[in-house]
Amino acid sequence: MYKIRQIKYATNSVSIQVYKIENRQRVIVRHIGTARNDQEKAELISLAIDFIEKLSSQLALFDESQSDNFMYLNQTEFIGVYYTFFYELISKIAITIGFDKIKNPLLLDLVIMRMFEPASKLRSIVLRQEYFGIRHRRQNYYAHAPGWLALKSKAESIALTFARKHYSFNFDLLFYDVTTLYFETFEEDELRKNGFSKDNKSQQPQILVALMVTKEGLPIAYEVFAGNTFEGHAIFLL
Repeated sequence: MYKIRQIKYATNSVSIQVYKIENRQRVIVRHIGTARNDQEKAELISLAIDFIEKLSSQLALFDESQSDNFMYLNQTEFIGVYYTFFYELISKIAITIGFDKIKNPLLLDLVIMRMFEPASKLRSIVLRQEYFGIRHRRQNYYAHAPGWLALKSKAESIALTFARKHYSFNFDLLFYDVTTLYFETFEEDELRKNGFSKDNKSQQPQILVALMVTKEGLPIAYEVFAGNTFEGHAIFLL
């Protein structure tokens, strides 16, 4: 059973503590604070009562005033700020569009994080917990990421279906362009190839990215090609 202890140090100076008895000895559970007048003493006792109720579901024998109307900053700890409104809003938009059919929460969370603060995928996993309080294990990323490329066509189809239904989207006018992205390395592979670089980095391997947008500038499809692909051979059909 938890009890409240009052220790008088000097004139008008009283320490309020919560304690319990273990093996016939008094064990201090929490030092609530030190009061220097009757009002502070009453407030600290009220805090101690609240602490006991939350810790043990132990109700007071008498109707004591609660401490909901005040708070001691030195009894609190700042743990951060969560931007839950942003996360919940974008999540509901994604569900409305139909992206929940992809059934990959980690991928959707990374997309939301990219909108909030663009970063690498592994960094985004850390930021997810920092900004939204949602924790993902890095091992889950390594396990699921290889299969995400296969979801590309499905994601594009969901977006186009929603646009046709709600925004009367059609293909009367589309804009198409390509660009190159180089890598800080000099080793090529099947995708990263040396080619004509728009960044003047012809000695470094690159990839060719093609993007198709609507007349309003909304992206609807993309493709990635080997870095040595001729732009005229990079046109794709939806």
